[in-house]
Amino acid sequence: MRAITRGAEPQALRQFINDNQTSPQNLHYDNTGTKEKDPMLEQLVRGQHGLCAYTMRRVVHADGRFNAHIEHILPRTAHPDESLSWTNLLACFPRTGDCDFGAKPKAAYDPATQPFVRPDRMVDGHFRFRQNGEVEGLTDAALACIAPKVLNLNAKELVNDRKAKIQGALILRPSAAEAQRRAQALRQPDAQGWLEPYCEAVAKVLEEHAKRTESAAKRRAGARRT
Repeated sequence: MRAITRGAEPQALRQFINDNQTSPQNLHYDNTGTKEKDPMLEQLVRGQHGLCAYTMRRVVHADGRFNAHIEHILPRTAHPDESLSWTNLLACFPRTGDCDFGAKPKAAYDPATQPFVRPDRMVDGHFRFRQNGEVEGLTDAALACIAPKVLNLNAKELVNDRKAKIQGALILRPSAAEAQRRAQALRQPDAQGWLEPYCEAVAKVLEEHAKRTESAAKRRAGARRT
């Protein structure tokens, strides 16, 4: 998970809300159509730089189609009044079908009453990523997210994907400076506005690698002086 920043809500959503001011019973996400949902999803995906809000998996196909759906942080079954709230919406993998990680297992889990890390709020300090691709929860909220019945962030597929990206970044044993530069670059979108999948996981591991490399160099320098 990485921190995300939303832009303004799309015109299509504002128009739908305005058009139904005199029919409040219609003001629910389930009453929107593709005219509203398509631009909503596109703006969410672009605001998240092409990554799933929960897993950092790439949700943009090579042909530009989005493999994502609109996720409600607060489930719309329990919070119908929030179903059209732009601040309650995310783009998450997959577009259709079942999945054993991310938004699908979360389903009706309610962050209003149970611990949860929202990617649109403070994320830093909640998770630690390991070189083997696993993610460690550093807070109760993070541990809840990692749990199999919530986001299942240590699902085998996610762990293997993260591990491949992390090991690919470390295979040439970068220097501390090289690792820091690479970590910074991973946090910058490309020319199309997309980020690399699992970018924050790789960046965090590279930063830890840089610290270890610097510490080892200082120890060697100290040993030579003595």
